[in-house]
Amino acid sequence: MKKSKNNFSKTIVIAIRKFAEKQSKLSHAFHEIASVPSQRRILEFLILPLIFILSILTGCEEKSDLQFESQQSNTIVVDGMITSEVKTHSIKLTKPVTTLNTLPEAVSGAIVIINSESGTETLTEQPANSGIYKTSPDFFGEMGKNYTLLISYNGTIYSAKATMARGFLFSALKYRKNTNDNFYHIDWVANPYNAQKFTMYEILLDWSSVAGYETQNPDSCKARLLYYTLPTLDVSQVLASEMERVSFPVGTLITEKSYSLTAEHAEFVRSFLMETNWQGGLFDAAHANIATNISNGAFGFFSVCDVNTLSLIVAP
Repeated sequence: MKKSKNNFSKTIVIAIRKFAEKQSKLSHAFHEIASVPSQRRILEFLILPLIFILSILTGCEEKSDLQFESQQSNTIVVDGMITSEVKTHSIKLTKPVTTLNTLPEAVSGAIVIINSESGTETLTEQPANSGIYKTSPDFFGEMGKNYTLLISYNGTIYSAKATMARGFLFSALKYRKNTNDNFYHIDWVANPYNAQKFTMYEILLDWSSVAGYETQNPDSCKARLLYYTLPTLDVSQVLASEMERVSFPVGTLITEKSYSLTAEHAEFVRSFLMETNWQGGLFDAAHANIATNISNGAFGFFSVCDVNTLSLIVAP
């Protein structure tokens, strides 16, 4: 370890500044916690240790070499979600990567089945050799049903069980005009903390039909953003690195979807974010295995979500 060139005072100022910027965005969440007596101690466990750490922070740098554990060739990664929407749903199967910044190899030729009280759905790999297994177009998840995902690959059976948490109606997101141009950005979607309602928000932006953009590549005029409301509020979340801000013009179509999460699904999302989006901030959490509900040593998660949707057009 070597001492940072920045002195102690400068480190403290930077830390406090980052925390202040985050605090303004999280004020609603803190107020919600404090308003519930049983949750007030969460603030104590979150803020008081943070103040203590800031007071003794000495600022140092340490070289970190990422090492990947070698996995058995039969191990797979499952990315699967079915929702209350009537549509073709997909289960994506890949193999773990052993080298940073490499594309995962598709798991092709597997047998994938979803069972529930409504019957059995056998998925089809489309396109061939893609590792993407699809349901029929009229398939949808239902409240109160128990779903089991079964995967047979190279002589091994993997399984996962999931149920649907009830979704809730939600308030539309807020957007704001940039200070340096005529474009807009997302200003608020939802509070990051809620003790009872765990939700993923998918924001789809599309300005390909706006005047002046019709001749451009449609894919360059679209964006997808994800936000989460979870039953926890971590220091690494509060002081995470800033994500790139997406700017869009007047007339942009915004489609906002809320996905209900079970407690188990919320824990998977939290553990995933702690290893990805919430790393590289002022206070990173110790690395740990990402939660999973897949059996036989597989990775990933299978979920069933209730979906609510609303749309709006960006107006000046």
